Amino acid sequence: MPFFPRDSRLPLTPVASLALALSLSACGGGEEPAQASAPSEESAEDTAAEDGPADQLSQEELAGLLVEKPVPSSRPRMDESALPPEPGDSAPLPERVAWLLLAEVSRKASHAAPGSAAVCPERMEEAAGRSYTCTLTYGGLDMRFPALAEDGDGGVTFRFEYPELPTVRAVVEDTIRFDHGVEAVYCDMDDVVAVTPGEDRAPYLCYAAGGGGASAEDPAITPYEVYVLIGGTLATYPYLNEG
Repeated sequence: MPFFPRDSRLPLTPVASLALALSLSACGGGEEPAQASAPSEESAEDTAAEDGPADQLSQEELAGLLVEKPVPSSRPRMDESALPPEPGDSAPLPERVAWLLLAEVSRKASHAAPGSAAVCPERMEEAAGRSYTCTLTYGGLDMRFPALAEDGDGGVTFRFEYPELPTVRAVVEDTIRFDHGVEAVYCDMDDVVAVTPGEDRAPYLCYAAGGGGASAEDPAITPYEVYVLIGGTLATYPYLNEG
C-alpha cells in the first residue's frame, strides 16, 4: 500500500539556536558553502542495453536485456549506515540543513548514491518566513530544492519542497521484482533519472519475463510502467496502453 512520508523538518532547540547564531556571526565571507557528502561506495553494476528504445525491440531482443535476480523479501530501502554522520547541534546551520536534504532525498530514492553531496547558502538564518534554495548532486544529476523556514515546536524548522526526485534503476527493478513476483527484469532508463513526483508515469518502461498475464506455456515479456507518488513512493503496474 503506497504511503506518503512526512515533511522533512529540522528542529532547532533554543540552545542550538544560540550556538548557531554565534557561529554564523563569526563566519567570514570567503568560506566555501557547507556540504554533506556521502561516503565512497562501489558503483552499482551497469546493465548493458541495446541502442534505441526498448519498446522497438522484439521479445528475443528484450530477453537478452533482462537481469535475473531473486525476488527480494521486501521493497528496497536505503541502508542508513551509508549516509555520512549527521552534523551535531553546534555545526553551522547550512551544514545541518544540507545533511537533512541529502538524507531525505536518499531515503525517498531508497538508495544512498556514492559521491552525492548537498550544498545550502552560507548565510542562512533561523528566521521563520525566510526561504532558500539548496542544491543536491545525486547520481550525476544536479537538482535544486526550496528550503522554507517555519515556526515549530521549540524553535524554527526547515521544510523542503520536492519539484523533482531521483529514481534509481536498480531500485526500480527490485521494486518490480517484489511487487509482481518476477525475477528477470530490465528497465529502459539511465542509472539515475529525475522525475516530477505526482505527475504522469515516469519517462521510461520496464520489462519482466513471466509477469502480468503471462502463463507457463507463454512466458511473454511484460512491460511495466512506473509512477513516482508525492513523497517519492514508487507505484508499478503492467503497461496496458500498447499501440
